[in-house]
Amino acid sequence: MVKEYEDETRLNENNSPGFASEPDGVEREPGETTGTEEDKVDGEDLSARLEAAEQEIAEYKMRLTRLQADFINFRRRTERERTEQIKFANGELLHKLLPILDNLERAVKAGSSSDTAEPLLEGVNQVLKQFIALLEQEGVTPLDPGIGQPFEPEHQEALICAEGEAEVVVEELLRGWRYHDRILRPTLVKVGPRSHLADDDNVKVDGPAADVCTADRADTKEVRE
Repeated sequence: MVKEYEDETRLNENNSPGFASEPDGVEREPGETTGTEEDKVDGEDLSARLEAAEQEIAEYKMRLTRLQADFINFRRRTERERTEQIKFANGELLHKLLPILDNLERAVKAGSSSDTAEPLLEGVNQVLKQFIALLEQEGVTPLDPGIGQPFEPEHQEALICAEGEAEVVVEELLRGWRYHDRILRPTLVKVGPRSHLADDDNVKVDGPAADVCTADRADTKEVRE
């Protein structure tokens, strides 16, 4: 009777709520955690990694802000230096022109104190030579007028058609200048047509100067009418 009571009591304890028994044949190793403890450890690791990533992002943002500020300062400094270079680019050339101005003033002063124009002309001639020499030092040289040579539209402009051979330059009206390899100002010239006929309307001109001569004659006719 007592034995039956003990077996019934043991059975009730095993079936009571909150009593969890290990599955049959399963043994837990020392230090082994349950599934709930493992999830807790993984959550702490993710939190630590997330915090580290946020700190790294904050550092990158700070570096980017510094780089942007440095770039803005660099751009402003570059623009200021460029403006100053443009402003004072001709300073050296202007400084070289001052002696020429001084000599021109001396020539005028000498000419005004003389009864003849020879001192003034001589002084102006010297200033002219000095000025041309300075232009050559800076790379500015006069163009060859090409008198007697074929008309070259690349560096010449024909304003008047005179008697002479077709497309031949017969006179320089205004000197042309070259700055290094570029045409600073073309030479203004007279060009002559093919024959020496008195009547310009019967003269034939071929080539680059033909259009210029034709336009010049048309303007002349309008003035006569």
